Amino acid sequence: MDDLLRRTIGEAVEIETVIAGGLWNTLVDPTNLENAVLNLAINARDAMDARGHLTIEAGNAFLDDSYADLHAEVVAGQYVQVSVTDTGTGMTPEVMAQAFEPFFSTKPQGKGTGLGLSMVFGFVKQSGGHVKVYSEPGQGTTIKLYLPRSMQAEDAPAEIDAGPIVGGNETILVVEDDEAVRETVVAVLDELGYRVLKAPDAQSALVVIESGVAVDLLFTDVVMPGPLKSTELVRKTKERIPQLSVLFTSGYTENSIVHGGRLDEGVNLLSKPYSRDALARKIRQVFTRDGKIPRLEMPSVEPEKAPRDALVVLICEDDAIIRMDTADMVQELGHTVIEAETGLKALQIASTREIDVLLTDVGLPDISGGELARKVRAQRPEVAIVFATGHDTVAGIDEVPGASVLRKPYQFAQIQKVLADV
Repeated sequence: MDDLLRRTIGEAVEIETVIAGGLWNTLVDPTNLENAVLNLAINARDAMDARGHLTIEAGNAFLDDSYADLHAEVVAGQYVQVSVTDTGTGMTPEVMAQAFEPFFSTKPQGKGTGLGLSMVFGFVKQSGGHVKVYSEPGQGTTIKLYLPRSMQAEDAPAEIDAGPIVGGNETILVVEDDEAVRETVVAVLDELGYRVLKAPDAQSALVVIESGVAVDLLFTDVVMPGPLKSTELVRKTKERIPQLSVLFTSGYTENSIVHGGRLDEGVNLLSKPYSRDALARKIRQVFTRDGKIPRLEMPSVEPEKAPRDALVVLICEDDAIIRMDTADMVQELGHTVIEAETGLKALQIASTREIDVLLTDVGLPDISGGELARKVRAQRPEVAIVFATGHDTVAGIDEVPGASVLRKPYQFAQIQKVLADV
């Protein structure tokens, strides 16, 4: 998870992993465990205001009878312990008491769902484990996950498919309530040759299905707004299209597709945030598992040769999926990429690193993309500026001479052209 954690948490957070020797085995779903650790790491980053020290530890532990007597849900015995510790603001006793409740969040409106810790709690409980929180205001937080020891032999890890990126011409219905993520996924799938339909929620997706259009794959977020759940959408859709392939995606461990801490048999899940390559490979993997012969296998998607002069491109984008997809495409063009999730971090990078291009989102969580561009230009007048936006105009663009606009959602060809132009 090292690369995923560092790209998600940011360079300003120092990550330390402490892995004890002689670790026991535990029987849990690896994807759900990764989601749990990622959720805890993101919460830790936010508690540290994206700057501090994050420690992730794994070791053996024994919870004795006296501990079990104090915690009614605990069974005394041997456990594998995974803990995440931050140097953040810590929690008051009142906040700790509600931390694992669904939809409880101390983050500003629109900055958190309140589902992250509740999903972690649900995953551990379904795995027969225990969660313990240690926290004090101003002293940071440690969350320990106790997972029951298993005496079974360790499963051999599945080989990672590192083959060529392949698309197809199947029809995919994308169901995602986040507009920016939805449009980015649609652009990637369209570039891979698929016919793409889209819907902002499960109810709208069902309307598309009931229209009679042929759909080969339903790609849906697990947690959806509205009265119709994603699992219910799948059930209703499969009643109409029995041969339908389904791929779920989520940044959380969702109880509706997990039982006993593991994914239901036959369920396909792609964890957020995911890269363009991971999405492309996972879709082909799902079609293969379902025994479907592609109607038309598209050739591998190979980028054009790298330009004579490779660029150093600083990408500033707060949405992890969009940032990772953009970074993948820029790297495929032969350029060097530096990533930043906030304007202030991008400004810090630009003041210490040589960059050729600043490719920035306009709406950032701290300073605007326009303000970031003006500050970077004040330090480095030669840097080319590219604004990425879903709007027709960019406020203040006249104050940044020569700036280009990359309209969201963008595809490989649009990025290639704008970088060639600058």
